[in-house]
Amino acid sequence: MGSDASGHTTLDDVLRESAQRHPGRVALVDFAGGRKVWTYGELDERVERCAARLHAQGIRYGDRVVVRLPGCPDLFRQFFGLIRVGAVPVLVPPGVRDSVVRAVDAFVEEEAGPEDLALLQLAGDGVGLPRLVPFDHARLVRSVRERAVIQAADEETVHLAALPEQPVGVPGLLDWVAVLQAGGRVVLGPGGGPDTAFGVVAGERVTHTVLPPRLAVQWTEAAAVTAYDLGSLRALVVAGGAFDERVARRVRPALGCSLVQVFGTVEGLVSWTRPDDGPEAGVTTQGRAMSAEDELRVVDDEGRELPVGASGHLLVRGPSTVSGYWRSPEHDAGFFTTDGFHRTGAIARVTGAGHLVVERDPLPAVGTGGATARLVRRVPAPRSRPPRPHPHEGHTEMTPPMFPYVMPTPAMLPADRTGWTLDPARAALLVLNLQNRFVRALEQESAPVTELLANARRLVAAAREAGVPVVHSVPAGERRAAGRGPVPYARLSGASAGAEGEAFAAQAEPRAGDTVLTARKYSAFTRTRLDGRLRELGRDQVVILGLYARAGVLMTAGDAWAQDLEAFVVADAVADVSAGGHEFALEWVAETCGAVTATDRVVTVFGADHSTAEAV
Repeated sequence: MGSDASGHTTLDDVLRESAQRHPGRVALVDFAGGRKVWTYGELDERVERCAARLHAQGIRYGDRVVVRLPGCPDLFRQFFGLIRVGAVPVLVPPGVRDSVVRAVDAFVEEEAGPEDLALLQLAGDGVGLPRLVPFDHARLVRSVRERAVIQAADEETVHLAALPEQPVGVPGLLDWVAVLQAGGRVVLGPGGGPDTAFGVVAGERVTHTVLPPRLAVQWTEAAAVTAYDLGSLRALVVAGGAFDERVARRVRPALGCSLVQVFGTVEGLVSWTRPDDGPEAGVTTQGRAMSAEDELRVVDDEGRELPVGASGHLLVRGPSTVSGYWRSPEHDAGFFTTDGFHRTGAIARVTGAGHLVVERDPLPAVGTGGATARLVRRVPAPRSRPPRPHPHEGHTEMTPPMFPYVMPTPAMLPADRTGWTLDPARAALLVLNLQNRFVRALEQESAPVTELLANARRLVAAAREAGVPVVHSVPAGERRAAGRGPVPYARLSGASAGAEGEAFAAQAEPRAGDTVLTARKYSAFTRTRLDGRLRELGRDQVVILGLYARAGVLMTAGDAWAQDLEAFVVADAVADVSAGGHEFALEWVAETCGAVTATDRVVTVFGADHSTAEAV
């Protein structure tokens, strides 16, 4: 089982060769529950047993397997075991929301595909299609070698993983594999704070560690008063974004070791400070890109390239960076320009010498927490959006300040806990706040407005065709901000634009026979005649769509339950200012007061033609 170790074509080849060269040398030291040691030979043996067990469980070449583990020996065992049987690990940090895990489960496929795929890494935990970064074997092996260079790793290297309990993504995991390739030792510490970590540094004679900027600050401050011997430290690698220059200048005097600053992305960019960069660049920049072929571009909000030294949005393109996410054209449209640059989300500048200075980090991608591993199921590949028009020559298209999110698909919805069945003879369609001023304000937040309005059009048309009453609820104009209590969505009401701004979006414009109500609170039931109108119509079910998911939609669904009505929230026909707000509302409704459904399902029940819809 496995492949020839001499070729170094996979990460398993890297481990096998290290185990053959020095089977008795210590590979891993784990401080969870006491100090435990694994030699290279023991690690390779446990990987082999894990691979045999996975094979016996039916996992074969190309199967996608979700791995949710923190930095622990089991992560190495399962990760390498999957690669040894030819499966594809899908790294999902522990602690991400259950809905995200469901989305990954539903999105990836079990059987082998035509692509040379070695690994998938979850890069974001928003609502909708998962954002997975694909890696082939050649890219992974090359990245390991590059990271070994950054760390100057050799057989004497003792690398402290100071925060093994935190999410472990491809960059961190490859740092550890780089040490194993060199024949060094990886120490999985009990914590990153200096009170805990300094004892491990002294006891294990740690030579290298990687810290986020906040912990690097703590280490430099604590080093002046510690009684522990930190003399074994050769290099402190600070990764994760901007590092205060004043603290950077104190690293060598305080810790007695060199400082290496690194900025990287899950998508592949690695920029680091080299010894030949000089002392000044080492403390004031995040260095230069690993590959001379990597292109860094800094642009303004409109996508225009800025002069050298100016701060703006950092874009990158080159052999180290993937060209897109795995089977996610929706995410590609938001995170990659049409000429192939990745929008990192960082604010940065590039000096005249080509050094990168990160001034504001990208937003963190995913959460933290517990540990499992499981095989995922197969669903059809997602539908693609139409290609976007190319910008004119010399112009790089730029995303709005907040990256867009995409609508959830039916397979990604929260589990139904109600057992309710939607019935056109009992239902009314409730449209919340679909006025031009709200739609325009939401467009500025990069929400999926196009999909929202398209699905609203389908639902309204299907309801009318089926004889389902349509009820529209709109806020009471400026009075909504004059009452007591918080109005967190007031800023999204849009500037006053007269009759045109107050008009309904064309896709959901009321017609004769529809009911239009004026709401003075988020809920369409509060201080309105909605409950009475539904009873006049003989309806005890409401199908809810519109704005905003975490405000009007959520509270209306809750009030419907309080009125002994059955609420069905249409997940891909509501929207919010962020993926988190959208997802929160869906989860809350599903867990407390209603059912969460999809446009295709509702249109099917209403009996309208939906030949372009996915099967659900």
